[in-house]
Amino acid sequence: MSRDKKGGLGRGWGGWHSRVISIISISMVLFLLGVVVLLGLVGNGLSSYVREQVTFTVVLTPDADPLEVALMERSLKKEPFVREVSFHSKEEALEELTKELGENPEQFLGWNPLSPTFEITLGDTYVASADSLKVVERKLEGYRLTQSLGYRQDLVDRLNENIRGVTLVVALLSGLLLLISMVLINNTIRLLIYSRRFLIYTMKLVGATSCFIRRPFVWYNIWSGVMAAVVASGFLTWGWYYLLSKYPLLSTILTVENGLIVLGVVLVLGVVISWISATLAVSRYLRMDVNKLYRA
Repeated sequence: MSRDKKGGLGRGWGGWHSRVISIISISMVLFLLGVVVLLGLVGNGLSSYVREQVTFTVVLTPDADPLEVALMERSLKKEPFVREVSFHSKEEALEELTKELGENPEQFLGWNPLSPTFEITLGDTYVASADSLKVVERKLEGYRLTQSLGYRQDLVDRLNENIRGVTLVVALLSGLLLLISMVLINNTIRLLIYSRRFLIYTMKLVGATSCFIRRPFVWYNIWSGVMAAVVASGFLTWGWYYLLSKYPLLSTILTVENGLIVLGVVLVLGVVISWISATLAVSRYLRMDVNKLYRA
């Protein structure tokens, strides 16, 4: 196999021109895959955020003892399904109602008709399942001070149904784009190896083993995949910071951990797809009859 003066792969591989084209082609596909992964993470983060806005209102008995209320609050904070707990006293509830009505109900009733409440925010995994919500209901109803529970079950059901629909659509699109990306990268690498099919046959004639012939092609394309992943990662990082600058609220979703996941997926896919495609392409020409090489 010809090598240049520096000991690298020589003109037989099409030079830097073909390599640059290959890297650009693969990096564009990897960028698309990175965007798909990014959209999946954003969608998952948004669904978790929306679910965490669902709250349970636990209405306590009007004459609840403050000490018992404090003990109940401490116990609630230890529950695995509770993400956040806030207590509202009778006085605070009356003040809010007075602001809404424009008058104080206690003035003409002679007593405060409201009850103290707990506002409980659940973890998103418990909101995602109707069975989990029923478990939470039974658990909260088991507290002695609980008088009643309140939450929008119809809203939760509709929310979960919409999230499942969006998740299914995103999963199908992701699978389709992954398949298309693999085909595009595979075709790019096959075209590159196609121009060297006679070199593969010549090496086979002089007694080179399949592994010996396959190795430089595979490593060449693996490094092309790595460089393409670096290029794609650069554009993805730029897009990442652009989104954060335009939409600061996404900072809770576009975290450093999620960013590393996206870049890691892009790098792994670039290496794995390039490795598999190069291996299959070289193996195809290793098995091919010389007469078919002219018609390939």
